[in-house]
Amino acid sequence: MSNWKLGDHHRKNSNRNMLEGLPAIATFLGKGIETTRRWIRTEGLPATKLPNGRWLTHKALVLQWIYAGHQAILKNNIAMCLEADQLDLLAEKMNVSIEEVERMRDEQRAD
Repeated sequence: MSNWKLGDHHRKNSNRNMLEGLPAIATFLGKGIETTRRWIRTEGLPATKLPNGRWLTHKALVLQWIYAGHQAILKNNIAMCLEADQLDLLAEKMNVSIEEVERMRDEQRAD
């Protein structure tokens, strides 16, 4: 049975994985509202503007977006590394294993 009452035109989303409003999205990202707004507009941060003007997204979509960007940066940095010690430092900085970095480097060289 629902808790909806006559006169309730809208209710807050009770799903804890949903982020509603720029403040909630910004807090999840650890960034400011203006940065979050800019990332939605220019960087493809996945969020939908609701008819009431508020932004809505799901935590999993945001995490996928972050991961995809992280992988793109990592692949770009790997392409720039020539020395083995540079790969070690890159793996440590990007918090991935050296084996993963070497695998990605080898994939790029094969392309």
